Amino acid sequence: MEDITSEREISEALKPQVAIQCAKSAMLISSLKNTTLNSANFNQNKNEENLKEVEELKMEIFKQKLKNKRLKLCSVTELFIQVVFLLSVWTMLLLLALN
Repeated sequence: MEDITSEREISEALKPQVAIQCAKSAMLISSLKNTTLNSANFNQNKNEENLKEVEELKMEIFKQKLKNKRLKLCSVTELFIQVVFLLSVWTMLLLLALN
């Protein structure tokens, strides 16, 4: 009977320790949940910022492409004007030389 009583005493003595350990583990779990939620929110905000930055960079690339197209068009136009000018000068010189 002594063993049964001692086991009961031990179980009665351990109940507060078990309750304290359960409370500590519950606090740790809740803090982990908060940390996970905070990190998830942070990651979501960071992803949104990254998406905004990507959109801005896409717009910048689009603007640069348009600028390059305009420059090419201007270059081709300038070359055409120079060729027409040279042909006009040569024609005028040829007409002067033949007269």
